[in-house]
Amino acid sequence: MSRLAALLLALWPASAWAAEPPDMTSALLRTGWAMLVVIGLILALYGLSKKRLLPRPGSGSIIRLVEMRPLQPKASLALVEIRGREYLLGIGADSIHLLADLSADPVKKQADTAAAPAGQS
Repeated sequence: MSRLAALLLALWPASAWAAEPPDMTSALLRTGWAMLVVIGLILALYGLSKKRLLPRPGSGSIIRLVEMRPLQPKASLALVEIRGREYLLGIGADSIHLLADLSADPVKKQADTAAAPAGQS
């Protein structure tokens, strides 16, 4: 064991033993650059993971969230498109309700209600 320690001490550069400690400004500069490199790596990994994990719009997904509006802390409205049809959904804390089918042709609906007898509708 002592031979190994002697060999390590012999191979260790002499300048490492005699080196003065770095001054404060160089230590701060090194630390700043190291932090910038680490933050850059974190942002690059975040961008790559977001690009690969989140589905791209128009990538063959059937359901698309068009818009979402909060009404209360636990209630909101959502406009969803499914296979070319739009639906207005009411989302509560523990339920989801279909409020309206917005993809139906409004001209056709008006013609249907005008043709219906007065007692029906």
